[in-house]
Amino acid sequence: MKINKSNYEFYKGVFKIIWEFEAKYAKVDPNAEFSPIKVLLNWEKESDSLARRGLREGLRDSLTGLKDLPSNLKTELNNSLISKNFPSINILTSQIRNVPKKVLEKGKIKNLDEYYIIKEILDDLEYEITKSERTDLNKIFGEFERNYKEKNAS
Repeated sequence: MKINKSNYEFYKGVFKIIWEFEAKYAKVDPNAEFSPIKVLLNWEKESDSLARRGLREGLRDSLTGLKDLPSNLKTELNNSLISKNFPSINILTSQIRNVPKKVLEKGKIKNLDEYYIIKEILDDLEYEITKSERTDLNKIFGEFERNYKEKNAS
């Protein structure tokens, strides 16, 4: 998911809808000081780059977590997104769903976005991948970590 200056507000709108939905069912005040939207607003004051990175990570985490929602709640969230002219959950999550396949085909993780998606998939023992895919992803994941540490050790 590429978040840049031109599409930042769009993805922030998506993230806000998802957060308000999550807060409603977690019985949390969506405007609490610790809300990710308030944190994002503070980051915007500090640095546009920091805010974009934070939004990308937060949105990715939220979208990854949606797979655990019961279908009636997914439908409710989906309707909320569509009613505000945002893409459906399927469109938003398709970018994340396709990452394991792409990584396995390439045999490597190309950037930190893919790294964090693969990390979440490997941490979720119920994620629907085969045993051999999980094994291959673990190897690719470990190789990326080793190379990343070596590159950034200096």
